[in-house]
Amino acid sequence: MAMDDEKEGVGYVPDEDEVDADEAKAGEKGLHGDGGPKKKSVAKRAHHRAVDPEDALKAVIAEREEFKDKYLRGLAEMDNFRKRMKKEREDFQKYVLTEFLLDLLQIYDNLERALKAKTSELDKGIVSGVEMIRKQFLDLLKKNQVLEIDALGRHFDPALHEALSKEEREGISKPVVVEVYQKGFIYNDKLLRPALTKVAVPAAKAQAADAAPNP
Repeated sequence: MAMDDEKEGVGYVPDEDEVDADEAKAGEKGLHGDGGPKKKSVAKRAHHRAVDPEDALKAVIAEREEFKDKYLRGLAEMDNFRKRMKKEREDFQKYVLTEFLLDLLQIYDNLERALKAKTSELDKGIVSGVEMIRKQFLDLLKKNQVLEIDALGRHFDPALHEALSKEEREGISKPVVVEVYQKGFIYNDKLLRPALTKVAVPAAKAQAADAAPNP
């Protein structure tokens, strides 16, 4: 008991075995405990070294540019979609009357036939009335951008004319429309229906002469 009291006194100096045991306990506590203040300070310094301010700034700038690029691309896609929808709507409005106009032209055709079938006995009042209706039809068609194809006497154009019959003629070098069975029309610069025509073509002798080589 006296020896224990001596160890705890001021003049007590621990021997080497006791010092080694105390250091081992301290090391063990450092390994299995919370790491102590020393371990925490080392981890904190490592964290500060890992997060460099310049690198963080670069990462933020790159992220901002990425979001900006996505935003601009989204705006461009919306603008393209809006333009496409506007064009489709305009095209629909532009040609929505096609079917109606084709039916209307059948009435116009009947008026044309009625005028061609007139006789001397036909009352002049009826003829003038039909002429007036025909003019009103033409005005209505023009108002809706429907224009008559001027085919008679023109060179045959397969894009605008349809040949129902043909005949050979002297004195021409290209096919020519000589009679119109049914008038053709263009709607908003697009063919609504072709003109049904009779076409004169160069005579076979003339074609053979043109094809013969010069002596």
